[in-house]
Amino acid sequence: MTSIATRLSSYGINVAIALTALRTNLMRSILTTLGVMIGVLAVTLAVAVGSGAKVSVMESINSLGSNMALVFPRPDTEGGRGTEDRGRLTMRDARAIEREIDGVSAIAPQLRSSIQLVATGRNASTAAIGATPGYGIVSNITAERGRFITDADVNSASRVIVLGPTVAKKLYGDFDPVGERVRVNRVPFTIIGILESKGSSFGNDNDDIAIVPISTARQRFATDTLAGPDDLHMLFVGFQDGFSLRTAKREMTRLMRDRYRVRDKEISPFTIRTTEEFMQETAQVTAIFQAVLVAIASISLLVGGIGIMNIMLVSVTERTREIGLRMALGAKRSDIRNQFLVEAAVLCMIGGVIGLILAIAAAAAFEKAVDFPAPIGIATSIGAILFSALIGLIFGGWPAVRASRLSPIEALRSE
Repeated sequence: MTSIATRLSSYGINVAIALTALRTNLMRSILTTLGVMIGVLAVTLAVAVGSGAKVSVMESINSLGSNMALVFPRPDTEGGRGTEDRGRLTMRDARAIEREIDGVSAIAPQLRSSIQLVATGRNASTAAIGATPGYGIVSNITAERGRFITDADVNSASRVIVLGPTVAKKLYGDFDPVGERVRVNRVPFTIIGILESKGSSFGNDNDDIAIVPISTARQRFATDTLAGPDDLHMLFVGFQDGFSLRTAKREMTRLMRDRYRVRDKEISPFTIRTTEEFMQETAQVTAIFQAVLVAIASISLLVGGIGIMNIMLVSVTERTREIGLRMALGAKRSDIRNQFLVEAAVLCMIGGVIGLILAIAAAAAFEKAVDFPAPIGIATSIGAILFSALIGLIFGGWPAVRASRLSPIEALRSE
């Protein structure tokens, strides 16, 4: 216990000596810490932007639904990536999946197209989704005002529409448009609801959509892009919480290949992806993206570390007599080494703290300016400060060792 207290007291004295030395050469200390400060700023921002990219993409995926599979009418090539060629996907396939695959909680067959809306002398273009009530269940979408589409709307091909908040804002401002009429591609529709806001993610406005009954979309919007009378552009399949998406995908692939009589080694005329796959791919891509950013930003830390080494070598030269005097009075080589190591670490930590403060301010400004998350958490902050101290210990190591190897007699003779 006494040994630990003595050691802590020794380090405390070294910190005090380091601060005194830094104050003595204040301008030189400020210029020296500039490199470390910029390095910590760059690396911290790189980590924040990389983390923000991951968060944004995950939010975008979760906005579709957290436990679901997506089926596209595109041939499935190697690696699970579909081509742009037209494949096959029909309403009959959707019903077969709902009927024969275990764990299905809801299905959401979809038709998609671009539409032009006109109301109150204003107009807006947006993406229209022809859907069933299952779309709200699978995608966790609800109407904040009014109601969502119902089976009755689908069965009667009603000319009703549910607007996203962004579209409603463009057409009606702050006025509640539920019950109002809007012309969609010159055809009058009744607004029955306004969706709950999903916000934006990765530059995409999730509220810039409009939803109509799938039967209405087939009649009014999507006939020119479909090969058959019950073809679909996309199918969302929601599964019960905890149900294995790998198992679900395997069973769905088997069922669909049987339906289209696809032989072994032949390409499937459809592509099935799961949100689990999207998340895994996203994690890999964002990890590479973040690693590249950090590697580039670390170059400035390397330059800052070289600056620290240079200034510490100069400091050793200037304080040779001081080192000789301390050794003559009984200081050990380890005491001299630790003194300069602590000085280098303190110098870098000061630069690290300033760089971290600037990074937090820059991240906040970035989030406000471009509406993109750039989180800097407690772990990142502590890591930035500890890493800056590590830079000091690494690049201050050689000057510290050089100081500890000086001969006391030769040191005292120096001018």
